[in-house]
Amino acid sequence: MSIVCRARHASRMTLIGGAFLLALSPAALRAGDGDSGIIPPAQYASLPTSDQIDEPDVTGSLPNARALSGFASLVSHGTITLRESAPTKCIPGDLREVVASVAEKFGPVSIESTHRTRGRNWRAGGARQSLHLSCRAVDFRVRARARGVMAFLRAHPQVGGLKVYRNGIIHIDNGERRSW
Repeated sequence: MSIVCRARHASRMTLIGGAFLLALSPAALRAGDGDSGIIPPAQYASLPTSDQIDEPDVTGSLPNARALSGFASLVSHGTITLRESAPTKCIPGDLREVVASVAEKFGPVSIESTHRTRGRNWRAGGARQSLHLSCRAVDFRVRARARGVMAFLRAHPQVGGLKVYRNGIIHIDNGERRSW
């Protein structure tokens, strides 16, 4: 496209944009006494009050907002992200709480691995008696210095096994207290 064509196109777009903005001026949007005035194109709604937040007809298909706490709330807000291959319903509550507290303190957490089949565990290089086999272990990433996260995790009595891998993935489980 030549410079002359671009200039013509830009001037046309400016003219069309100006006409559109003129049509949306406050004077044009003012509604009259009857139906003859122009009605604004947007409808405004108030957010539900705190006593209406549990009513399904007010919130639509949203889950009960008061029931979401800790882990589930952080997942719904995107602070904790899950891999499709990492189920979280089988994770013990104490490990969920630990992951939630890491997310609250250090920022977004990405859960990489939870339950594994024997074959998948073997392919991942896991131990024969890995707690991933019984969904008692979680591997996750966090965008914080591993040193601070590890110190934070060591202070949690719910954490048994604790390790940070070279690729930045942190492993926690609720087995015996150990690191390797």
